Amino acid sequence: MKPASSDSQVTLNVPTSRWRLLQEMLAPLAVLDFRWLFVGQMVSTAGDMFYAVALPWLLLSTGYTARELGIVLAAYGVPRVGTLLLGGLLSDRLGPRRVMLFADTTRVLLVGLIVLLVALHAADLWRLSIVAAVMGACTGLFLPAYYAITPEILPPASLQAGNALNTLTLQLALFAGAGLAGVVVSRLNASVALLVDACTFALSALTLMLMRGGRSATGKLQTIERREAGDAQQVSQQIGTGNEGYLQCAEPAQTRFSADITFGQLVRQWRLLQVALFIVAIGNFLFNGTFEVALPTLAHNQLAAGASGYGLLLAAFGAGSLLGGLGAALLGPMRHRGVFLLTLIACQAGWYACLPFAGGLAGAGVLIGCAGLTNSLLTVMAFTILQQQAPRHLLGRLMGTLMFASLGLYPFSVALAGLLTTRFGPVLLFPLSGAMMLIAAIFGWLQREVREL
Repeated sequence: MKPASSDSQVTLNVPTSRWRLLQEMLAPLAVLDFRWLFVGQMVSTAGDMFYAVALPWLLLSTGYTARELGIVLAAYGVPRVGTLLLGGLLSDRLGPRRVMLFADTTRVLLVGLIVLLVALHAADLWRLSIVAAVMGACTGLFLPAYYAITPEILPPASLQAGNALNTLTLQLALFAGAGLAGVVVSRLNASVALLVDACTFALSALTLMLMRGGRSATGKLQTIERREAGDAQQVSQQIGTGNEGYLQCAEPAQTRFSADITFGQLVRQWRLLQVALFIVAIGNFLFNGTFEVALPTLAHNQLAAGASGYGLLLAAFGAGSLLGGLGAALLGPMRHRGVFLLTLIACQAGWYACLPFAGGLAGAGVLIGCAGLTNSLLTVMAFTILQQQAPRHLLGRLMGTLMFASLGLYPFSVALAGLLTTRFGPVLLFPLSGAMMLIAAIFGWLQREVREL
C-alpha cells in the first residue's frame, strides 16, 4: 500500500487556500484500495435503493397487504441487528475484506433467488421472509467490516477525509438510486430492479477482490504511521510545543493498548469507549422513533404537507447530510474535538426540540436540514476518532458494538414512538428526543476523557 500521495505529509496547520482544502479532501482517492472500496460501495448503495423500492412494490402489487409487507421487513431487520456483533468478531478474526466479500456474494445469490421465485410464481410470504432474513443477516455481518476496513487501507491522518468521502458518496448514491429505482420499477417491473440490485452486489464483490490491501498492508501502514509521527515531531520542533492537540490527532494512538488486549478488557479499561456507547444508546433511543414515526405523522397532520411535504423534509435532511459530509472532509486537525462533538450533539437536540414549532413546512425543513448537517459531522468525526485510537485487531468488534448500540434499540424506539404518538400526538416526541440528546451531551461534558480529547 502507498501513502495518499508521494508528497503527503502530516499537516498540522489549518489549510490556507481552497486548493489545499480540496487536495486534503480528495487525498484518500490516491490510494488504490480506497478507490476500489469507494466505487464499489457507491454502486452497491445505489443498488440498495432498487431493493428498497422494488420489494414493497412487488409485494403490494401482487396482493399482499401492508401488514404482510411489515412481516417481511421485520424478517430482514431483526437478523440484521442480531448479526452486528458477530460481524465485528468475524471481521477481526478473518479480516474485514473477506467478511464483506462473503456478504456481497451471498446477497447476489439471494436477490437472484427472489427474482427466480417471482418468475416461477412461487414468491409466497414464507419464502420471501426466509430470503429476507438471510439478507438481513448478511447485512449485519457486512456493516461492521465496512467501517473496520478503512483504517486498514488509509493512514490515520487521512481517515477523517476518507470517512467523509464515503458519507458524501453514500448520500449521493441514496438520492440517485432512489430516483432511478422508481423509474425502473414504474417503467419496467420490480424484477428488473432486483436484477439491477444483484448486479451492484456483484460489482461490489469484484471491487473487493481487486483490492490488494487488508491484513497484508499492515506492515506498510505502520511504516507510514512512523513516518507521520516523525514528521509531526519535526514540525513540533519548528513551531514550538503549543500544538500537542494537533499532534495527538496525527499520532497513532493504538500504541496505548497492549498488543494482546482482549475486547472485554478494552471495554472495561477504555473510559472513552464506555462514554461513547452510553451517548450513542441514549442519544439514538428516541431519535429513531421520532424520525421514523413522529416526523411523517407531523408532516401529515399538524403541517398538512402531504406525501410531497414529507419528501421535502427528507430531502432537506439529505441535503444537510451532504453539506455535513463536505464540512467533515474539509475540517483539519482540531485541538478540542471532544468539546466540538458535544456542541454538535447539543445543537442537534435544539434542532429537533424546536422543529414542530418552526412555523410550518419551510421552518421545519430548515431545522431538519441543520439536523442532517450536524448528524453527518458527528458520524464522520466520531467514527474517525475511534478508528484512530482503537487497537487495530479489535476494530471490527468495536464497530459492531457501536452499531449495535445505535440500532439494537430501534424496534423498541419505533414501538414506543408509535404508542406515544397515538396517545399524545407527534409534537411531544420532538422535545423529548431533544432532551435525551441533551442529557447525552451533558453526560459527555462531565467526562474528563471527552473534554480533553
